[in-house]
Amino acid sequence: MAGKRKIFGTGLSGLVGSRFTELLADNFESVNLDLATGVDITDYKAVNQALNQAASTVVHLAAFTDVSKAFVETGNKDGLVYQINVLGTRNIAAACKKFGHYLIHISTDFVFDGQKQEPYTEADQPQPIEWYGQTKLLAETEVVQSGCRSVIIRIAFPFRANFAAKQDLVRKILTQLKSGSLPPMFSDQIITPTFIDDLCQALKLFINHQPGGIYHVVGSTWLSPYDLAQKIAAVFKLKAEIKPGSFKEFLKTDPRPRQKYLKISNTKLFRDFGYKMKTIDEALVILKDQGVGV
Repeated sequence: MAGKRKIFGTGLSGLVGSRFTELLADNFESVNLDLATGVDITDYKAVNQALNQAASTVVHLAAFTDVSKAFVETGNKDGLVYQINVLGTRNIAAACKKFGHYLIHISTDFVFDGQKQEPYTEADQPQPIEWYGQTKLLAETEVVQSGCRSVIIRIAFPFRANFAAKQDLVRKILTQLKSGSLPPMFSDQIITPTFIDDLCQALKLFINHQPGGIYHVVGSTWLSPYDLAQKIAAVFKLKAEIKPGSFKEFLKTDPRPRQKYLKISNTKLFRDFGYKMKTIDEALVILKDQGVGV
């Protein structure tokens, strides 16, 4: 269709990427670079060939995101986690520099150690405590060192309405509430869930304005998983029993390091663009209206 801007994306069939292409189909013609379309991002020649086109924008969403599986590969640079997250990003960034593309690199709140009780801002020093977060921080470094025009966007616990291929935290809790199988939920841990529909609109802003630096594009509510389950039950009018669990006690039984406090601030996003991410209450109401889980 004439008039639509062509942009490139990695991971456009994933949890975030597929929603991005749905919501912004009228704005952009999205070209997906992944194994399904014959592009392995760990192969520089394949990336180079795919991006050897007129300057555009590349939204780099592809990543190995299973944190527990990543932990098994800790320190292994030949493993899939490092290959996809670090080398894949290096290849994308190098091609963006070569062909003049603007790179929107998607990173994570897991670059922080979760020890700080105050909200993390873009000025805070990252200190990842496990392999997934470490590889994502290394990927951020690859983007910066490439010298390409770029912005780094950190997201946290993304959720959306229906997506069969992967269940996010909100839909997992909803499913377990409905089936009566919800385990005790941590009341002493803090996370910042992010509504993917909001994130997609923010990505549109970044494509159009092309800022540099780092932005936290996350929801406007920090809360415990226990409080999140309470809110989900209230919005969806579910009478399930929700028991509080102890994050502190769980850590004694789990070998993988986990972050306790992940309050992520989105103040910079609002300050620079006037864009306000929804609260969890606002997002859950929309999610229900969209027929989540139906």
